[in-house]
Amino acid sequence: MSTTELKLEIINRIATIEDEMVLEEIYKLVDLESRTDTVYKLTDEERTAITIGLNDIKDGRVYSSEAAEHMIKEWLKR
Repeated sequence: MSTTELKLEIINRIATIEDEMVLEEIYKLVDLESRTDTVYKLTDEERTAITIGLNDIKDGRVYSSEAAEHMIKEWLKR
């Protein structure tokens, strides 16, 4: 199937969808794709947070996914 044929097939299928939530999700996906060429500029706060995180990794201040999930569950109990 060519790109043009694929686009037409997608348009035809979308045209039959009545579920508003599905349509909203499709819109978000298409909107996200259309913005992928935009370069995101980090704020100073974001740069600082990233630097702190990278230093934490370098210094071994990390948790496994399982440990983090456990910590979150404990935190949510409060």
